[in-house]
Amino acid sequence: MKLPEIKPGEWVAIDANILIYANQQQSAECVQLLRRCALREVRAIVPVPVLAETMHTLMLIEARENGWIGRANPSRALAEHPDRVRRLSRYEAQMREFLGIGLRVEPALACDLLDAMGIQREFGLLTNDALLLAVARRLNCTAIASADRAFRDLRGVLIYEPGDVGGEDAGIPGRKEESAR
Repeated sequence: MKLPEIKPGEWVAIDANILIYANQQQSAECVQLLRRCALREVRAIVPVPVLAETMHTLMLIEARENGWIGRANPSRALAEHPDRVRRLSRYEAQMREFLGIGLRVEPALACDLLDAMGIQREFGLLTNDALLLAVARRLNCTAIASADRAFRDLRGVLIYEPGDVGGEDAGIPGRKEESAR
């Protein structure tokens, strides 16, 4: 299903790639979804690990835009220059903006970590994707908004995807070259 098909009042767990596509203005559908969340038309759940992944990605995007990192292992390249990390500022304003629109931020609990490991075995999801699903399950949220194709084979959950992003399988723009955590 596509993002515009999310029904008013529906609870949806939002993946990091949706936040990044909206932030980078790469998807009008993602931007519109966040507007709907800000208006409380759609009820968004964002687990803390998703926000951490979003923050990390926004830092890398800003560092790349500053010309500080290239393609090979951007996290390590940035970590080797803490002075540059201290000079990053746009990502912080962007994160504050996300937090200010009324997204329901949910922690990942120990029970979510245990559930995530079972999800990984069952569906082959990587850690943050499995945690997104585990937190959604704990909260009885049966819908996920994501551009990540890894979610397509899930059973028992509605997957809403942006229809206006390319066919990339990476899930998060700007992170294709970095290995998954």
